[in-house]
Amino acid sequence: MASKNYQPVERDRHSTVKVGNYLYMWGGVGYEVDYNVMEVYHLPTGAWDQKPTTGTPPPDNFAYSTVAIGKDIYYFCGLGGGDYQNSLHCFNVDSFKWKELSPSSDCDPMKKGYCGMISVHFDSEHYLVIIGGLGSSSIPKQPN
Repeated sequence: MASKNYQPVERDRHSTVKVGNYLYMWGGVGYEVDYNVMEVYHLPTGAWDQKPTTGTPPPDNFAYSTVAIGKDIYYFCGLGGGDYQNSLHCFNVDSFKWKELSPSSDCDPMKKGYCGMISVHFDSEHYLVIIGGLGSSSIPKQPN
């Protein structure tokens, strides 16, 4: 899977997530960042590779939050297109395919970046909890 000669693209304000024996790096800010590829680091061999993705990736952005649940990596968008975002995307490490997700409630999350996100398992369900960050000046009213 990995190429010994490949070096990852220089970037900042990105995230790297571990799934199995691999680190998955996407997005951020840098001159040569390609938002249609995922950079993958194989932990046992120390080799990097760059793999094309399919589907709908998040808008070109940085300062987003990410967390892995099983073989899926979730990305809550930060800054993209000159404004804060509130989209949620899922990337599957087996298919290398992106999918944009829709909220399951009437309450959309606030548009923001530089926030934290964790996965919580409760009553046999996984939940994504978005914490803190910078965003719009108004905070949407949350139910209960």
